[in-house]
Amino acid sequence: MAISQMKKLSIILEQDSLDEFLQFLQQRQVVEVRNLCQLDEWQEAFKDKADASPNIWQFADETEGNLEVNPTLVYFRRQQEEIKDTIKELARLIPPKSKLATLKKQKPSIQFEDLEDLQRQKEVKQLLSCYQEKIQRLKTINQALEGLDLELEELKKWEQLRVLPRDLADLKALAGQIGTIPSTADDSFYRQLLANPHIVVEKIFQTQLEYGLLLFWNKQETLALEEYHFKALDYPYQVLPAELLLEKEKAIEAYQAEKDQLVLDLSNSSDQLEELYIQLDYCSTLSSRQSAKQLLARSRHLVAIEAWIEADQVNGLEVAAQAQFGHSVYIQATEVEQGEWDLVPIKLHNHAIIEPFELVTEMYALPKYYEKDPTPLLAPFYFTFFGMMVADLGYGLLLGLVASLALKLGNLDFKKRRFLKFFRILGVAVALWGLIYGSFFGFGLPVHLLSTTTDVMSILILSVIFGFVTVIVGLLLNGLQQVKMRDYAQAYSSGFAWCLILVGLFLMAIGFLIPGLGFLITTGKWLAIVNAIGIVLVAVITSKSFAGLGTGLYQLYSISSYVGDLVSFTRLMALGLSGASIGSAFNLIVSIFPPLGRFTIGIVIFIFLHAINIFLSLLSGYVHGARLMFVEFFGKFYQGGGRAFNPLKVTNKYVVITKESQMEEE
Repeated sequence: MAISQMKKLSIILEQDSLDEFLQFLQQRQVVEVRNLCQLDEWQEAFKDKADASPNIWQFADETEGNLEVNPTLVYFRRQQEEIKDTIKELARLIPPKSKLATLKKQKPSIQFEDLEDLQRQKEVKQLLSCYQEKIQRLKTINQALEGLDLELEELKKWEQLRVLPRDLADLKALAGQIGTIPSTADDSFYRQLLANPHIVVEKIFQTQLEYGLLLFWNKQETLALEEYHFKALDYPYQVLPAELLLEKEKAIEAYQAEKDQLVLDLSNSSDQLEELYIQLDYCSTLSSRQSAKQLLARSRHLVAIEAWIEADQVNGLEVAAQAQFGHSVYIQATEVEQGEWDLVPIKLHNHAIIEPFELVTEMYALPKYYEKDPTPLLAPFYFTFFGMMVADLGYGLLLGLVASLALKLGNLDFKKRRFLKFFRILGVAVALWGLIYGSFFGFGLPVHLLSTTTDVMSILILSVIFGFVTVIVGLLLNGLQQVKMRDYAQAYSSGFAWCLILVGLFLMAIGFLIPGLGFLITTGKWLAIVNAIGIVLVAVITSKSFAGLGTGLYQLYSISSYVGDLVSFTRLMALGLSGASIGSAFNLIVSIFPPLGRFTIGIVIFIFLHAINIFLSLLSGYVHGARLMFVEFFGKFYQGGGRAFNPLKVTNKYVVITKESQMEEE
């Protein structure tokens, strides 16, 4: 239960074996490749151009070959975006499955060797092109249908028209125009046209916005139709609107039939969709492998790799590399030097019960390589505090049940499973504290250790005691951390001394509160005074002058912050009591209903109100529990700032990559 011990790897191999070796490393998933350009010992080599980054290999479009780094990575990103866009379009057309079926659905699986098969890449690329063409055709049809619908709407208005605009130009004695005028509230333009004795008006249609009109007048006369806001019809077709309407309707039917067939084909593509998901993960896998080449160095015939690996994985890697590559690859593992501790990536290893609490540690910061993993110490505190702040047997059982069902029925990735395990364990804490407080969905249980109504002061004192223990443990860990770093003065003045001062004050408090233990007052007083003097003396000795006196006295002022820390833990009592009180109030509201309403609408209201209370209680417990850990606990000893171990590995976001050949070797 600690930080995994790391070793440095130095690897030399022939350049012809680079792609195969990177594929080998990616399949093993235990090595994090370092960037040689950032290592001091390699600066001279890169400066003299004796080494350079190797070319990147790709299989793109219809060609195979070596490309420069940036264009190839751009190509991979473009491929991923194209696949994502296609998947998104297909997902809209494929009938959705139920939420439960989606959770239970297993990820598609494929062997690593099959994933890398070039023939499969060609087939998937053809499949992708086929779907892209169909999706593009579907978009074209939709656009055409939208245009036809607009044309159809316009043509239907002129369906009763029995003359073409171009035919009016052939009239000898008369002049004619087809067009529209605005339809106003008082129909003033239309009435003025009707009142004009020189114009014959035939109404073709009328809407709320306009009139469609056919106008005739003597060719010898000149009319100012713009006075009526007349707008001539733009009609470029050679057939009447009624005939054109039939043609457009036939075109719409043809387009709709083609669209329906395309939608049917695409909606039956769930199996092929899995292939695209596999390809999406493959593109990401290949991209990360090719990107790793930017971190290496090469000469004319050789390639150099520097990497991190867990110490217990070194032997397995060396044996597998020897079996596959023989003497063409040289691997040397060395211990991590103290000067490199800040560079070492971090991987945590904890017991299955403790592992879910790594979420809290990671939320704050991973430890540095020289620090201890705080998760095993954090877990019991967070477990206790969360349970105390929610504290309801019913809520705890419900939380544990929901999390357990989701873990059992759902096919979830590692992060989601760990998150659910985290809340399943916290459900136990909530249930245990619910038993202690005697609360079940806001109802009082007949047996309880503490009552949220009559034992408020006892719960408050218990909260402060928990806070005291948390602060003392944090200070002890700070002292031990400083001892490990061989800073003994700091270990005493910022760690052990304050532990003894706080213990002394605690003993004094017990002596005052409990009759017959007055001797603890004297013991605690001198314990606190001696260590307070010790802090000042250490500051003077460290500074080698009396200027350290001011520093030491200022350090004693920290006593106010420790008082604030203890007061901060009273939220354990406050949140626990508030959740219980709110739950009881909700029960009281439902109990006011008459019997019939209580067991009908009352049940719905009961579920709704308690769902709100559960959500708010869990949110408060999660946030305030983390706050107590980050400020009152981690603030005493923990620096953090570590970087997570990120090995070269296969992307398995959407699929499961099996490694049969590797498992047989192991």
